[in-house]
Amino acid sequence: MEDQINAAEKSTSISAEICQWSGAVFGILIGIAFFMAEVQKNDLKTLPWWKPISALIAGAAVSAHGSNVINNKRTAKLTALLVRSTNSASVLPIPKSQEYSDLLEDSDNE
Repeated sequence: MEDQINAAEKSTSISAEICQWSGAVFGILIGIAFFMAEVQKNDLKTLPWWKPISALIAGAAVSAHGSNVINNKRTAKLTALLVRSTNSASVLPIPKSQEYSDLLEDSDNE
C-alpha cells in the first residue's frame, strides 16, 4: 500500500509538464523579445512596460495552470486510494462480541 501511495504522490502528466515548462520559457522569451523590440524603437523613458510585463504574467499563468493540473491528478489518485482502502476495510469480518452473563445476575431482571 505504501508503494501505491508513493506512486500516487509522484504521478505527473506529460501535458501538464509541457504546460509548466512552455509557460515559463515562452513567457520569459516573449517578454524579453517585446522588451528588446520596444527598446530599439523608443528610449527607456517612453517605453511601454505593459507588453513585456503582460507576456511574463501570461507565461506565469500558463505555468501555474500546469502545476494545478499535476496537483489535481495527484489528489485524485490519493483520493481513489483512500476510497479503495476504506471500502476494503468495511468488507473485513467483524468478530462477534461475547455476551456477558453476569450483567443479568446483577439486576433483578432475568
